[in-house]
Amino acid sequence: MKIRIIQFIFFTMMLSSCGGNQAAQSDPPLPNKPMASGSENRSEDEIILQLSAHLVANPENQNERDQNAIVDYAIEQLLPLERTPSGLFYYIQEPGEGELLKWADYIKVDYQGYFLDGKVFDDTRKRGKPLQFYIGNMIKGWNEGLQLVAPGGRILLAVPSALAYGKDGLPDGKGGLLVPENTPLVFEVEVLEKLEAPK
Repeated sequence: MKIRIIQFIFFTMMLSSCGGNQAAQSDPPLPNKPMASGSENRSEDEIILQLSAHLVANPENQNERDQNAIVDYAIEQLLPLERTPSGLFYYIQEPGEGELLKWADYIKVDYQGYFLDGKVFDDTRKRGKPLQFYIGNMIKGWNEGLQLVAPGGRILLAVPSALAYGKDGLPDGKGGLLVPENTPLVFEVEVLEKLEAPK
């Protein structure tokens, strides 16, 4: 696998150098209706090539290091992640039904949060208590990513630290940190339903 990854990274860099006189292409706009980012028609090689295009050759800051870490993780897991202009990576597992969620919607979700090494740090199903909140009151990666699905949708969010808990991390309430500072995270979120806002 690692040899293949190196080959594709090299191939991607060659393609980039050949297109040096062309204007840089921006990230695609966000969809305005539920869409699955399905990989049914993508081969393993196509997924690796797509992801390798997001690798930064010489990362100089935390954002670039986080991006490389997320891409490495996605390549190892063969996850066909898409990237938004903010740097959020996502994979829509199930788009849901109806209109896309929007800012200030009050929703109920189940989710699992884990580090790039697979270690789980939070799981609502294990607690037996779904989370209810307004979109806009959560970490930036959630506030943005959840607007890509509709009620009933499921989405995987690979969140760089700047869109998660940043330099401060997430306190564990015991004097330590549940999430260390500058840590990219992965969340699998299922939108159970859109609720009436509490009065």
